[in-house]
Amino acid sequence: MTCENMIDGDLLREMLNGGFANLSYNADYLNRINIFPVSDDDTGTNMKKTLGSGSVALSAEISFSDTLSSFVKGMLIGSRGNSGFILSQYFLGVYEYTKGKNTVSVAELCSALQNGFQVAYKAVLHPVEGTILTIMREGIKMVLPRIGLETSVKEFFDILVEEMYTCMLETRRQMGILNDNSVLDSGAVGLYLIFDGMKRVLYNDSQYFDCEQNESFPNRGEDLIKAVSFFRYCTEFVLTMRKPEAKEYFVPLLANRGDSIVIAAEESILKVHIHTNEPQDILHEFAKYGDMVTTKIDDNFDTQEFAKLKKRKHNGFAVVAFTYAESTAKILEDTGADVAFCIPFGHDPSEQGLKKLLAEFFKENLILFATDKEIYKKLKSIQWNSNLKNLYIAESESIVKTFFMLSLLIFSEGFKNIVKSLERLKERKLLEINIKATVANNHMQYSGNSGGKSISTNNFAQLLESAVGLKALEPYSTVVVFEGKNCDPSDAEALRVHLEKNNDVEFSFFDGRQCDYSFIIGAF
Repeated sequence: MTCENMIDGDLLREMLNGGFANLSYNADYLNRINIFPVSDDDTGTNMKKTLGSGSVALSAEISFSDTLSSFVKGMLIGSRGNSGFILSQYFLGVYEYTKGKNTVSVAELCSALQNGFQVAYKAVLHPVEGTILTIMREGIKMVLPRIGLETSVKEFFDILVEEMYTCMLETRRQMGILNDNSVLDSGAVGLYLIFDGMKRVLYNDSQYFDCEQNESFPNRGEDLIKAVSFFRYCTEFVLTMRKPEAKEYFVPLLANRGDSIVIAAEESILKVHIHTNEPQDILHEFAKYGDMVTTKIDDNFDTQEFAKLKKRKHNGFAVVAFTYAESTAKILEDTGADVAFCIPFGHDPSEQGLKKLLAEFFKENLILFATDKEIYKKLKSIQWNSNLKNLYIAESESIVKTFFMLSLLIFSEGFKNIVKSLERLKERKLLEINIKATVANNHMQYSGNSGGKSISTNNFAQLLESAVGLKALEPYSTVVVFEGKNCDPSDAEALRVHLEKNNDVEFSFFDGRQCDYSFIIGAF
């Protein structure tokens, strides 16, 4: 052991084992609240296996650096899942800063933890707030103003654990999906438990923190409020590179192949985690860069999040839709789709990826709604090349058309009858207006398009009168409005008031949260 403001290898080893024990005790709880990025009930297990691999590898070294080195090597080899991968990179960053040090002071540990965050953050291709990364950054950031040269190791961990606890509780507010399901981020809770366990060693406290008994740690409800992930396979691999390359070299090869992408390149070792619809293609492509050490592909269709894919709302056929916003996905599912896959904004799915995603559905009668012209073309190509006669692809290249077409499912039964109804709907006239609000020269500018005509003005009321006035809506009886992610509430209210003036139409507003338009308006 060391004096009260230094940590050596012996103390560090005990603290790391304490963190592992505290996390392990709560692993089942972490699995139950696991919801982001995929509700696959394995965050606790993955973090436990990752930390456990480090704990098993711990050697009886005297120095801080050597002890942490053995721990990190074990973690890097044994890391599992998105959370485990990020956690291993975090401790790698801590090791890189403290390399060669026999003992570490509180000040040095502060800097090392900040470096740990930087390394972990750089490994994640698209970082998200309200996750384990947020706790890594904000926890130590909030500690710095509260410590000084005389701060002891015990005092430091008291403050750090306190600040991590506060930051962890904030994750529910920072991510909508956590708030919707009344849970905390499981990875963030896991990191807190590790440092809480390390602190308990300093006080010779053999009791574990019990998430189940703490009112601040809620359990997730039985009904999951979350759009189904667009990417089916959780894929991981470790590769020994023949020619060492930096992480940045591989980013373009993966950026449009999935999400939850974490990449780390250390010397000749490359490690990748990705949720994708093309796992075998990616493994085959990366095999040319070296020799595969380990590979793992898990099918997310086997998880709770994908359970509803096996349920059917209609007798004799399945209905699948595609969209670009989670709120819109829920609207389409409420309207009649068995499932609405939410394509990440900016992602351009390949034909092969779509085919693998839908493979199970192709075994039965299936109706597809694309809500996008490019997706529609790819689905038609799949149908043609695979000769799928049990597949009908609706000409629904917009959210408005998809919504109205899905509404027809209420009035018809049977696959063939539904297909006939959808074919007849092609002749029905629909009105669709897309409105975008932008700021130009410190003034709000509105642009809209309908039927090939473009409208641009700084007067929202003028735009509404032109696009959805009495004359424009005269042939229609029903209007739906999808509010965009960044629409101005005052504009939404103005639109509502405008439509209320028209007694001949019924209208409904939906929280579409689309990114490209402030409002999408449809009339039928």
